[in-house]
Amino acid sequence: MAKWQIKEISDLTETSVRMLRHYDKIGLLKPSYRNPNGYRCYTEPDLAKLQQIIALRYFGFSLSQIKDILQKHSNIYAHLQAQHQVIRKQKEHLLKVSQLLEEILKSRSAETTFPDWHDLLLLIDGYKMTENLRDTLKKTWAGENLTASQFEEYLFLYEQFPEEFAQRDRIIEEINQQKVGDPEGPDGERIAMFLEDLSKKMNKFFTKHIHLSASLMKSIQSGKLTQLEVTPEGVHWLSRAMLAYSLKRWDILYNQIIDNMKFSPEGEHGKRLAEEWRNLINNYLSAGNRDYLMGILLWQEISRQDHEVKGLKTNLSPQEMIKPWHIKLLFNPEASAWISKALETHQ
Repeated sequence: MAKWQIKEISDLTETSVRMLRHYDKIGLLKPSYRNPNGYRCYTEPDLAKLQQIIALRYFGFSLSQIKDILQKHSNIYAHLQAQHQVIRKQKEHLLKVSQLLEEILKSRSAETTFPDWHDLLLLIDGYKMTENLRDTLKKTWAGENLTASQFEEYLFLYEQFPEEFAQRDRIIEEINQQKVGDPEGPDGERIAMFLEDLSKKMNKFFTKHIHLSASLMKSIQSGKLTQLEVTPEGVHWLSRAMLAYSLKRWDILYNQIIDNMKFSPEGEHGKRLAEEWRNLINNYLSAGNRDYLMGILLWQEISRQDHEVKGLKTNLSPQEMIKPWHIKLLFNPEASAWISKALETHQ
């Protein structure tokens, strides 16, 4: 493994010795070890961390913010991915500005003393587009309502999927402005499918996503976060859309089970529907750790039932007790036995 003394890594990275000593002093970048004579010695992991610091400073982070980010997100590959996404976005913006400058220069001669003011406004807009993602998000709901640590985690996730998050922002705006149709119709299905796909993509950052979600829940519970990204009406619409989309797929599967009960559940038809049953489960649990999500679902369901039972004023009749159960399969013993056998056979 390569090693460098402080002067060598200073020359190598064009980072002043004074700055490297400052990084060491504040605990941002401590060299891996010191020689017996006391000289700082840096290794390849130190160089990787210095690269992250330089990149994050370029993106506009303060040293205290960089220190916090590096402590929470130590994966160098994830950092490089985030840097790539930001640079790619900046490249697209700068290319547009470059093309605009080229058009203006072609339409103006060197003798022109002052550019047309319309062109100046276009350039101003173009350069504003090159604001880094941090500055842009600071002006949004996240920047105005999240704590500093929550915002950093939100920014980190946004940097991993900038295009998807930008589309998510547009969808939230649609919902908040009530520009969407029936939540159980095409708009609801379109948005539910997109959010499910984004959730799958974020699977590799599941721990970070869960940490942010739990932090937001705690802020809501304590009353520190009172304004959500989606309006109350939007939350109701979105909840209906997600539930309708999930129920629709289970209803389709139920109808397929009914249509195929004339065939043996141990045959190809049973195998296909057993796979579809598991696909629906896997889709729901694909957003992260399977055991964690299964536990949360069961815990939430038990809590819901406990809340309902405690809220009962009188003893219910058997007919009243089963009213909350809307799963068609539970009322069809033949279909229940058929799919159960199919699942048992085709593991």
